[in-house]
Amino acid sequence: MEKPAIQTQPSTLPFFDTSHAFNLLRGIHELRAERKFFDVTLCAEGREFACHRTVLAAASTYFRAMFAGTLRESAMDRVVLHEVSAELLGLLVDFCYTGRVTVTHENVDLLLKTADLFQFPSVKEACCAFLEQRLDVSNCLEIQDFAEAYACRDLAASARRFVLKNIAELAKGKDFERLPWKRLLEIVSDDGLTVDKEETAYQIAARWVKADPQRRLHYWPELLQQVRLPFVRRFFLLAHVESDPLVYLSQACLRLVSEARAFQSCEYDRHDWPCQRMRPRPSTGLAEILVVVGGCDQDCDELVTVDCYNPQTGQWRYLAEFPDHLGGGYSIAALGNDMYVTGGSDGSRLYDGVWRYNSSVNEWTEVSPMLKAREYHSTCVLKGQLYVVASDSTERYDHALDCWEPLPPMLYPMDNCSTTTCRGYLYAIGSLTGEDTMAIQSYDPGAGRWALVNCGQLPPWSFAPKTVTLNGLIYFVRDDSAEVDVYNPLKNEWDKINPMNQVHVGGSVAALGGRLFVSGGYDNTYELSDVVEAYDPATRCWTPAGRLPQPTFWHGSVSIFRQFMPLVPSAFEPADTPEINAIHLHRHHRNLALHNHNHNRELNRDLNPAH
Repeated sequence: MEKPAIQTQPSTLPFFDTSHAFNLLRGIHELRAERKFFDVTLCAEGREFACHRTVLAAASTYFRAMFAGTLRESAMDRVVLHEVSAELLGLLVDFCYTGRVTVTHENVDLLLKTADLFQFPSVKEACCAFLEQRLDVSNCLEIQDFAEAYACRDLAASARRFVLKNIAELAKGKDFERLPWKRLLEIVSDDGLTVDKEETAYQIAARWVKADPQRRLHYWPELLQQVRLPFVRRFFLLAHVESDPLVYLSQACLRLVSEARAFQSCEYDRHDWPCQRMRPRPSTGLAEILVVVGGCDQDCDELVTVDCYNPQTGQWRYLAEFPDHLGGGYSIAALGNDMYVTGGSDGSRLYDGVWRYNSSVNEWTEVSPMLKAREYHSTCVLKGQLYVVASDSTERYDHALDCWEPLPPMLYPMDNCSTTTCRGYLYAIGSLTGEDTMAIQSYDPGAGRWALVNCGQLPPWSFAPKTVTLNGLIYFVRDDSAEVDVYNPLKNEWDKINPMNQVHVGGSVAALGGRLFVSGGYDNTYELSDVVEAYDPATRCWTPAGRLPQPTFWHGSVSIFRQFMPLVPSAFEPADTPEINAIHLHRHHRNLALHNHNHNRELNRDLNPAH
């Protein structure tokens, strides 16, 4: 017969009284009300406050240092505090015993100052919250100054955001005209300045200068640098900016106007010479977006989709589909805010057609065809003109005249070359025909001739390399490796940057917002990828930058500026809304129809070889 198990009792019982802190505070408050155990008296403006040193030291590091250190007050029974309001000192002493204080419109400023002096951070935060709730156009500038003076970072940031958001209304008042120079410069240069159009930013800056021209005129050129003149509408630039005496009497300002006009006429390469003026303010609704054109899907079916991605919001939207059969071997380039798709083939014949995407109306139109049909060529833009470079020929397109002209071919034919422009020259990088070595050739548009660039050791051979210019450097992205090489034309030197997170065989590359974006292609495991990653030259790091709407390869990508109304959320967010489901369902049906069309066409070709 088994003996019953003996139940052992625990030898300890942890206990925590959840009401202890409250009861302790209540007890201390009762001792104060009964005037028991006081050991120090604080004096201000003739009033006296009997207190307990321990309570004051526990509530404030200021009093802890006073009573627990070697200061003479530590041994005194009566401490006189100068330049302190007796009323506010009384509020803080009451707070020590009750944890409560009443903030009012009348006492908030002095209470915050006193709480800051005696180091009551929670009272200071309560005052900041009170002021933040009462921010308006009449007090936001004053509150920002006050917050910065007393190191109230959150309140200062809230006041700054309020100023930026309400700048149009704020600029109508006299307080705005009295703004110090540095404050105005910070406002006008901020990306968060809320204006519906950049013309408003110009008018705000000009008004401040004209309020006191004798003292402020010398600030104007530096202030105008912070206005995004390239995004001021052309008629306003001509009718209001160039005709303004503030501008036409200053050579520095006229240079900024010339820069803006060059940008608007597509003669300024924003990737080659990036600066803050070339970035639109988000409040205007204009965004620099990544546009992905065509490519092939998992089934190797050719796509006619055109999708755009806004890195600022992480959202996708699809644009007008390509109206024709894209085929393979086409090339894409951005000229201003428009895109051009050139050439290609359907496997049996080459195309000479050129299609232009007009971003302002979201529409594709056909323009004059190239002088020669071609596939697997490269296009780029230099000084407002479109260049097409193939192994054996080069031609140039003038979009204003809608005409092509032949140019001298490269000195040495190159297979699968990739082109880009940098510092006023066109560069072609590829493998010499019939050889497994890489070469780089440059074209001088002024002299109208090609030259072979001798730059020492070039990157290893690559079947279909991609090149893009950023900050005056040419980035060389191989299609069979995660390695990325960089060429500096001024130094005529090659260097390496950190490798990509994965390979992108058949992927695409584009410069956008001062970063390098590589998308799609086959990854290290030979799986078709939808990954987009971005390289930031400032941090020298690659980071995930979203995902393509679907895994894609052999697609083209460029960046343009466009009004962006986000419809499709980021791939990092849930995509189960009815709108997104409808978009993907529409895309699925469209791709299925295209797949069936291609299959039927190939079947007819097999059945009717004569045709």
